[in-house]
Amino acid sequence: MKKKFNNPTTRVIASIILGIILGVFVCFMAIRSGYTYIKSSSLTEYSVNIFGFPIFDIQKVGNEFKGTPNNSNMMFVGIIFSMVLAIVTEVVIALKNRKSKEDDK
Repeated sequence: MKKKFNNPTTRVIASIILGIILGVFVCFMAIRSGYTYIKSSSLTEYSVNIFGFPIFDIQKVGNEFKGTPNNSNMMFVGIIFSMVLAIVTEVVIALKNRKSKEDDK
């Protein structure tokens, strides 16, 4: 299993995919908490934001709640998570490699 992730390209691709999955999960949880918040309050509309980007708008229409996604901002959130995860992974690997080289001396 370790040998698969020795290749930097494989690590970056895996980090990007995991970052997208993490971004989708964070957006899902934010939208879910947005619905919970608007249903428990007297608001008629609410905008769900992540990092200051509106990702989902919820409006009360009659007795129902209608949501409108902002797909470009949700995609941007996924890209942010992917980039951060890829950078953190590579920094951690570089630090581990540096430490193991120092221990070998």
